[in-house]
Amino acid sequence: MRFCLVLLISSVLSIFGCSTKPKPEAVISVSTNTLNPAADGLSIVNIKVKPTSNDLQQKITAFGSSIGDELQSRFSREGLWIRKVEVVDVPAIVASVGEVLDESSVWHGQVVQWRELHQRRIEKGMVISQGGTPYFIHNGFLSLLGRSWIQDREIGIRLYLQFLPTWHVPQSQHSLLGKQKPPLQSKLFKELEVETLLEDNEAILVVTHLKAPKAKLGPHDDGPPPVRLGEALLGGSIKEDIVQFLVIEANILPRG
Repeated sequence: MRFCLVLLISSVLSIFGCSTKPKPEAVISVSTNTLNPAADGLSIVNIKVKPTSNDLQQKITAFGSSIGDELQSRFSREGLWIRKVEVVDVPAIVASVGEVLDESSVWHGQVVQWRELHQRRIEKGMVISQGGTPYFIHNGFLSLLGRSWIQDREIGIRLYLQFLPTWHVPQSQHSLLGKQKPPLQSKLFKELEVETLLEDNEAILVVTHLKAPKAKLGPHDDGPPPVRLGEALLGGSIKEDIVQFLVIEANILPRG
């Protein structure tokens, strides 16, 4: 199953050096290439769901396979489930969780340089926690940074995928960090770095359950509790409980 092109991604993060591991030294450049969805590469589908089930973990893990117990444990601490699944199973997984409220997709193709696959702007500041440690993000952007390209392996043609969450404060208030200017501040959350190979029509699900704030009586001495990194990355202002799906899908054309 292939998803339609609805918008073009905003920016590319180019990392100096030839290592497959991301490095903190980074500059930003703008990508304006319109990519053909009838080609090899990566597409991202963002699905917002109103949950009708309380047993979300069981619903999600009933399909596909784990990316590894240790890595999954790290994601769970940040409020995220992550799963490798067949794309044809995505509608069933979503339907088992609840009612679709909104859906959008982005075609990326092959991403040789680092690119923001998902981004959330932080305008007023918020307290988040990562690895159990709370700290304050005063502004900037939380992003899921990734890259991906076709590889011919002994097991066949595969799409290599690497991604991890990041935070950065740009030189300006715009989402695009152009003109090769490094960010004022940045952080790579390397503990949550994922590297994997995907077959055609396989996908990585990244899922979080966002719970609406509850009204409180009396003084608010302690302020709002920290928001876990995953919930902050995929979240936003909500008035009702939402399950947010990010579907990172491989598309590989048939070879002769």
